[in-house]
Amino acid sequence: MQQVSPEDARAVFPQGDAPTQIEPRLWRLPLPLPFALRAVNVYLLGDEASHWTLVDAGLGLPADEAALRAGLAVAGVALEQISSFVLTHAHPDHIGMARMIQATSGAPIYMLADEIDILYTAWGAGNEAVADRLQAMYLANGLDTGAPEIMRIQGGAPSATGANGATGPGANGIIGEAARTPSGASSPVGEVPADGAGSVARAGRNRRWVFPLPPRETFRPLTDGQALRLGGWTYRAIWTPGHSDHHLCLLRADGLLIVGDHVLPSITPNIGLYPNARVNPLRDYLWALERVKALPVRLALPGHGLPFAALAERAEAIRLHHAERSATLLALLAAHSDGADGATLARALFGARLRTVEDHRFALAETLAHLEYLRYDGKVCRERRSELGPDDTSTAGNADVATDGSASKRQAGHERIIYRVAEAGDPIADERDEVSFGATPTPTPLSLD
Repeated sequence: MQQVSPEDARAVFPQGDAPTQIEPRLWRLPLPLPFALRAVNVYLLGDEASHWTLVDAGLGLPADEAALRAGLAVAGVALEQISSFVLTHAHPDHIGMARMIQATSGAPIYMLADEIDILYTAWGAGNEAVADRLQAMYLANGLDTGAPEIMRIQGGAPSATGANGATGPGANGIIGEAARTPSGASSPVGEVPADGAGSVARAGRNRRWVFPLPPRETFRPLTDGQALRLGGWTYRAIWTPGHSDHHLCLLRADGLLIVGDHVLPSITPNIGLYPNARVNPLRDYLWALERVKALPVRLALPGHGLPFAALAERAEAIRLHHAERSATLLALLAAHSDGADGATLARALFGARLRTVEDHRFALAETLAHLEYLRYDGKVCRERRSELGPDDTSTAGNADVATDGSASKRQAGHERIIYRVAEAGDPIADERDEVSFGATPTPTPLSLD
């Protein structure tokens, strides 16, 4: 194993962190993130025959590749020695270097089949329709973040494309994460003024990111419950929806669980509602928490934070957190006799923590997930109201935005979504009325026998 000096570690790895050998032939390699959440984990798992599996791929900025290669050097493994490659889910901080890793190693990529489709739809070239649907969802629920700027990861470095097609260096940031400088200080890009002056849309850039993705033929699609052999170990693929629609956990035969972002040791994973996705993500997530609570796990390897043993206890704590948040949200909604939109409720729920464009987007998506969970539980109703703003001649995409982030002028005929507390006689929503695959299916038996 190669030793890394303290000076080199400070220069390459996240502050206060470094590659760690958890047990023989098992390494945690922390990669830096330019956000408030400072690191994402990549795992290196081997066997006695020196077959090596890599799990996840960081965000894809130049600092990530430097940290990955340095971490592998500490473990004494070259990138070319990776024989299998796993992606737990299609979020940016887990897929960024996927193409580089696959091209260098030649390793096949394992991922749940439907998450592969999401990967290409959400982050590949031509994802304009996804961005448009997101913008429409935000606006209908009371949040106007402005037109998105295209951000492309090109050879590990981001570049920006404006409305006129011009490109230039892009600030570190990503849809769904707070924009931060590499030092961790708040970036002026995406920052909402402390005094509340200015709108969410004017406070910073709203980015649509495009990633270099591996060729589709390099993927080996997995199904829920499938057994697979990676090196000398047998794993079971476990579908754990919620944080992403088709999030993958892998349970090894000796009780080691690659848990990804499904259960994190010190923060709660974001559970958000998004267009063209599963309609009740919080219900999915609570169901998936119960799945993993029952597993014979001796050690869980999370996407962020340190490995931990008490998986069932942590999953239960997260369940209780969501129960409390749903109760708080229901009480906030009850204070609005005529109902309220999601952005209004998100601001009440998260308060001063909402500083950036991405903070507002994340908070709204999570608030909507809770509202839809309550709606399907019969406690909340959803209405679509057509609104005419004070200036009916305003054009699409140019509506004024209030200083609290809410849309104050709306295009004629704009549809606004309002939630209110359910009353006696209100119909109870049924997921099967809104999505072709119906309710969450019965889990596949998880025995490794």
